[in-house]
Amino acid sequence: MKPLLSLNEDFKPLEFWQNPEGVTVARDDLSFLYIPDYAQHMMISWLAQKVFEYQHAHIDDGRQITKMVMITMGALLPGVLLHDYVTYATPDALAQVEFGTFGVRFYHGPGQPLAQPEIIQPLSIDVRDQVVGIVEDLADLGRTAKYVQSMLLSEQHGARETLLIAPFRKSATANFNMETITFGVVPSHTWIITPRERVETMIKRVPYWVQQGASKDECLENLVRIGYPPYLLQDWFEIAWNRSA
Repeated sequence: MKPLLSLNEDFKPLEFWQNPEGVTVARDDLSFLYIPDYAQHMMISWLAQKVFEYQHAHIDDGRQITKMVMITMGALLPGVLLHDYVTYATPDALAQVEFGTFGVRFYHGPGQPLAQPEIIQPLSIDVRDQVVGIVEDLADLGRTAKYVQSMLLSEQHGARETLLIAPFRKSATANFNMETITFGVVPSHTWIITPRERVETMIKRVPYWVQQGASKDECLENLVRIGYPPYLLQDWFEIAWNRSA
């Protein structure tokens, strides 16, 4: 096999990540955007500041966020990072926010939506009569966000209002039926690889490339081109390749 090189080592400023383009690879109609750790942290720091701006704007009207619900699995990483800022850096004048989780799955894998949403974990906190921030990793067509919104506002859970908080969205004009706080926009055909799903994407996509006729070297070249670092490829590529057998 060819030497393992990473194309993902150069630091890119925050502005780059607001309208990034994914990388195209052989034997795939999707493009792939590999999010390095530093970029994930920068984006969530930006989102936290926007949350504080929202909270300041609603001090007097009773619409400050008091609960945040992380949609598992995707929103756990951005949600935990957001928790770090919102829990420990909230100014005294602003409401304290309680974080919880709600497990909903809409995708089986890259570009593979499920026909119906699956609830995989019940809502972990009480949101009745509260303003709730729905934390996602990506707002694409709004299916997940709208479904979760309907559940939170239902008689069962009784939230008063919701808004959506996510690093990325796939349309600058999509209507999510609620106020949104989002950082960047990516093209609809781009699969975002966050730090929490690097191995998952590799395990699921390598067999797909093989089905399309890719050789072992082509699969490895695709991952290198996407931005996978040598340590991940050395530890996990053979497992992904063996899954395609």
